[in-house]
Amino acid sequence: MAEKQESTVISDDMVFRGTVETDHPVLIEGKLAGSLIARGKVHIAASAVVEANVSAREVQLEGSMQGNILHADLVTLHPSAKLNGDISCTQLEVQRGAKHSGTTVMK
Repeated sequence: MAEKQESTVISDDMVFRGTVETDHPVLIEGKLAGSLIARGKVHIAASAVVEANVSAREVQLEGSMQGNILHADLVTLHPSAKLNGDISCTQLEVQRGAKHSGTTVMK
């Protein structure tokens, strides 16, 4: 039997202030202020507002983010994404309509 992969969820009715550190995938639909360290995928939904530095294997951004994306293998900025911060990653996908203000370093 395959092991179920749990997700950490910050739902649309939540506001979280502080540091989140997890080995599991993260879905943010609400508000996060602080920092996020995830060893898996981070999905920031269109309804989300993030004011944090994010370090993750993969970052999918659809919502609004003020902060830096650090040490990601893959970053995808979807059409509704608004990122005000720097990106450090191996691969970057910017879809038409996404907005990014900051610098990008590709490793």
